[in-house]
Amino acid sequence: MKRALPAIALIAALSLSACSGSGSKSDQSQEGGDDSASQAAAEQTSQAKKLDKDQVKKIIESTDADGQKFKTIDTAAASGSEALKALESSEFEPAKCKDMSMSALNASQASNGTTATGVSSDKTLTVALISLANEADATKQLKNSSTITEECSNVTVKSQGIEMKMSYKPFDATVDGADETVGISAKIDAGGQTVLSTDTVTSRVGNNIVTAANVADTSDKEVVPKTAEAFVEAVKNAG
Repeated sequence: MKRALPAIALIAALSLSACSGSGSKSDQSQEGGDDSASQAAAEQTSQAKKLDKDQVKKIIESTDADGQKFKTIDTAAASGSEALKALESSEFEPAKCKDMSMSALNASQASNGTTATGVSSDKTLTVALISLANEADATKQLKNSSTITEECSNVTVKSQGIEMKMSYKPFDATVDGADETVGISAKIDAGGQTVLSTDTVTSRVGNNIVTAANVADTSDKEVVPKTAEAFVEAVKNAG
């Protein structure tokens, strides 16, 4: 079972640092008063083109990011059912961060968006695309990312008798061609050792969300923003 620990740490870290399909219940209730504004924004962007499954898959598999090629993956199969089941039974502190993590893993269903995830040929980078019905929904997705970082900046996860500590902090990220961008650094410690330090860059381009992250340690701080930039350009060309 403990062989699943690295996967558990990675899944939890990326799910909390990327855009979730739905915010916490408190977020949703607070945003309830903005329904009319959201509806107006949605109407203004009704001409936005939502990419279909074949299009997002083609973008991932045809985009060259600084020499890196990507292949789409089944996230559930790639993570391993063992790791996902272990994450579901894990204890989170604060407890609300578990709900946020699981919501992020179900982002496709929650947002009714078209999603696809890919991993680089050297298995050091991952990229995720979400295409939504309009820009208002995409803006909300990006806002959720910032909210999660604020509410879950320090998280403790207990699983299989091992305690993992995860810390998150925002950083300034610039992605040419994106309408707006959020950068989040995460550090995961377990058993007194650092399991992974990862950067996640999430950009909105119209009604689409592009998320890039390193899944292996790297000294190149520009590799994740550059990867996001390559996919932002690909999404714009597809639209």
